[in-house]
Amino acid sequence: MKDLRLARFSTERSTIEVKGVTIGGKEIILMGGPCAVESSIQMSHSARTVKKAGGKILRGGVFKPRTSPYSFQGLGLEGLNYLVQAARENDLLCVTEVIDASSLDLVGDKVDLIQIGARNMQNFELLKLAGTISKPIILKRGLSATIEEWLLAAEYILAAGNPQVILCERGIRTFEPSTRNTLDLSAVGVAKELSHLPVIVDPSHAAGRRDLISALSKAAIAGGADGLLIEMHPNPAEATSDGPQSLYPEQFIQLARELGIVAGSVNRVFACSGQEDEDTLESLRTQIDNIDQSIIECLVARMKIVGKVGDQKRLDRVKDTNREKEIIQRLVNLAEELQLPPELVKKIYPLIFEFGVQSQIKSKVALDKELDLSCYPLGSK
Repeated sequence: MKDLRLARFSTERSTIEVKGVTIGGKEIILMGGPCAVESSIQMSHSARTVKKAGGKILRGGVFKPRTSPYSFQGLGLEGLNYLVQAARENDLLCVTEVIDASSLDLVGDKVDLIQIGARNMQNFELLKLAGTISKPIILKRGLSATIEEWLLAAEYILAAGNPQVILCERGIRTFEPSTRNTLDLSAVGVAKELSHLPVIVDPSHAAGRRDLISALSKAAIAGGADGLLIEMHPNPAEATSDGPQSLYPEQFIQLARELGIVAGSVNRVFACSGQEDEDTLESLRTQIDNIDQSIIECLVARMKIVGKVGDQKRLDRVKDTNREKEIIQRLVNLAEELQLPPELVKKIYPLIFEFGVQSQIKSKVALDKELDLSCYPLGSK
């Protein structure tokens, strides 16, 4: 890729900050909302849901480049006003798609981010115009574009003077008919390797069906995505566009609650606010359930390592009292720093240690028996 210049110019990864929201940093940024803006009520409901889920950016299409000329094409300026108002009322940023020079002029001063869709990825004149403004540009990968073509499209924006480009993988067209497109998660890693630009993923357009959105979203975070662009509609059955791939509000919120665990596993952060549900019993129990699941998964990982440690010990040296005391004291000190009652650590960890020791002993005894039996020829007494 010898032609790639600006996207590889920086030796450090770029982060894009918009009114306190940083894209490309440690935090995973959630963007959500309907495919198309339909009404003020619809957008108000959508904005509240995005806010409740911990999302930072409200999305909504006001200009819709559709495959069929008879499909809903968007509300234009009226829809833009609905989008902007709903975002402002809920302290969210907003993003919408532009399709030509006139739509760029119309939305440029009103929204916080601008999206150039897959069908316009190689609309080079539009890319050049996007390079002359100071707003961040989300550039979606074309339906059948190679990664090189995608990055070179980004170069048009960068070369024209706008360094704020966010790449968006949204699935590519393949021979597989089971999904609307095929989500190319490898493209996230490749794009990050070849450029310094943030990369987000749109699982909705990749799948085309809501039952896959959760799994694809989690896989995207695990694969290194800096954010997610997910379609959600207050009533998908009545959506004017892409209803089958739009999550219901409760599904969107539930997914957001699960994303933090995945983000944590790859040393990233996802802040699910849940502010409006903090004092409800159901919400608090859900938060506890998620934390308990994380604790159990950590214990499973710990026990696997304990087993490997036991394999390297002699049977008469499985229990290491000094090591146990040393660890417990360290954890007690940590608990005090984090304002956790030290007594809790003193009660829990001796049990964890004892269970680990007993597991190691059982494993060693079972191995010794196998070795003893192997010393005798078959049929001997």
